[in-house]
Amino acid sequence: MQKYMACLAIWSCGCSSSTSGGTAALADAGKSGDVSLLDATQSDAAADTGAAADGATVADASALPDVAVGDSEAPDVAIPDMNWDELPDPDAQPDVDMTKPVGQLYAQTSDSLYRLDTAAFTLVGKFTFDKSSGSVTDIALDRFGKLFAVTNHDLFICVTATAACKWLATLPGTGTFNGLTFVPTGTLNPTNETLIGIGTDGSWNKIDLVGSTTTVTKLGSYGSGWLSSGDAFSVEGIGTYATLKGVSKTDSLAQIDPTNGKIISIIGETGVNQLFGLAWWNGVFYGVSNDGNIYTLDTTTGKASKVIGITTPKGVKWWGAGVSTRANGGN
Repeated sequence: MQKYMACLAIWSCGCSSSTSGGTAALADAGKSGDVSLLDATQSDAAADTGAAADGATVADASALPDVAVGDSEAPDVAIPDMNWDELPDPDAQPDVDMTKPVGQLYAQTSDSLYRLDTAAFTLVGKFTFDKSSGSVTDIALDRFGKLFAVTNHDLFICVTATAACKWLATLPGTGTFNGLTFVPTGTLNPTNETLIGIGTDGSWNKIDLVGSTTTVTKLGSYGSGWLSSGDAFSVEGIGTYATLKGVSKTDSLAQIDPTNGKIISIIGETGVNQLFGLAWWNGVFYGVSNDGNIYTLDTTTGKASKVIGITTPKGVKWWGAGVSTRANGGN
């Protein structure tokens, strides 16, 4: 699920929120506006297969895993008749109580969306598209709980209850994003959230959407040889964190500066590779991997521990995860 990370500043509805550094929260934890897209560098061949195999360079498409769209082994789901004109509006501000946490924890394969329900990841449905369908490389939720998805070449807004996705725009460039997250209001925009796309090369990009046109602006990168393993999250009151590779033997957990993507600190190696999804929920850092497992990540060492109390579908290969910038437990 190698994805190219872009920063989306789509709407003018004031979706951003300030983000704390998150160091203290780490110790405790175990859209409005214009959208901007990232400077894609990943090859189309790499994008078509998802995340690169560990140790592969960004351009080494031959090293990417051969993952078919149906590899998640999600059960067949009847696709309901859909009035695509009634899908979510990216400019809309839903009636949400902003004094409380927003949204749920979602994870996704290349073709299906899942939701964490207590102790199990429940299938929401196969992704369906009004046009320009493709493999979903990552998802992100804004502070209202609206879910956005990127494929190899396009940006969508999706219904969290059905996984039906409405096309918003084609991404510029020839590459794709393997990480996607919103950063809160006040981080890059005083009144709006910003959508960030992360490139496989570790680049940190802002995605701006005006009408059906996207602009991607590179803000910076992880640097020092670090590449994106596949995901990042940014939650109010917790901070911004990502899974990285390229320097350590296994994927590493790092705290990131959300304004430019630079590494604040490397927390430590996780001991697991291909952590393509990263999320924070109810005081816990979760990583989901292409091997189908769910892990919790130690916030002082980075070490991953396999979760046995959450049921996952047989044969699933996780490509990403997402939570709102106002996720459960955030300020």
